[in-house]
Amino acid sequence: MKIGAMNNPRNSIVDEIRLFGEYGFDYVDLTVEYPQATPEKIDAGMREIQDALSSHSLGLVGHMPWFLNIIHPYESVRKAVFAECERVFDTCSRLGIEHVTIHPDFMKLKREQKDVLAETADSLRTITKSAKDRGLTLCFENFEEDYFTAEQLRRLISSVDGLMFTLDIGHAHMKARKTDTVVHMIKELKPYLRHVHLHDNHGWKDEHLPLGVGTVDVPRVTQALKEAGYDGTITLEIHAEDREYLAISKRKLQAAWG
Repeated sequence: MKIGAMNNPRNSIVDEIRLFGEYGFDYVDLTVEYPQATPEKIDAGMREIQDALSSHSLGLVGHMPWFLNIIHPYESVRKAVFAECERVFDTCSRLGIEHVTIHPDFMKLKREQKDVLAETADSLRTITKSAKDRGLTLCFENFEEDYFTAEQLRRLISSVDGLMFTLDIGHAHMKARKTDTVVHMIKELKPYLRHVHLHDNHGWKDEHLPLGVGTVDVPRVTQALKEAGYDGTITLEIHAEDREYLAISKRKLQAAWG
């Protein structure tokens, strides 16, 4: 098991790398995102970023901006989103990243669930192929259970050639307010599980709290991951202004993993 942290896109990437190196993380979950981590800014600072990663022996995984509307109802906007995805993939490829996480479109716009699923699968076929053409594996992330159930996610991911799954434990717990939902998702999506995001919440909204602050049963979740045979990357997505909570959460995850 390798533990990483996601950069805060408002901060300098090099400063984030140095911080994560000091905390003893294994890799950076690089969100290629406005304002300080856009493809243009990463490409301009590529040498310095690579030198910082090398100095701290840190690996990389990729993370798409959360606000891309991959099923926008206007075709022109959707095509622009696909083009932005390609720019992110080009940057990730130059950095030697192997897999990149993409999020569901957060705007359902009162569309029928069957239509949301069909349109998501259709868009993901285009985006997954773009990633694959650049040597990248695309991983689709879950949101709350009301958005896509575990069963719907499995059908969706299995219908897109080459698409894999990023389990976001905080999202799976959100609104469900029970760890059973997270464990069920692990079991249901086990064949496609490539990456994990971990953060805490109280089961009501997407709080991205340090581990132990909310109600996610971290020891039970880590046990379920181990029983599923997972021993890959786990990113701590802790959005606290006090960055020491990252180090605290890392220790808690290591203790829970045992």
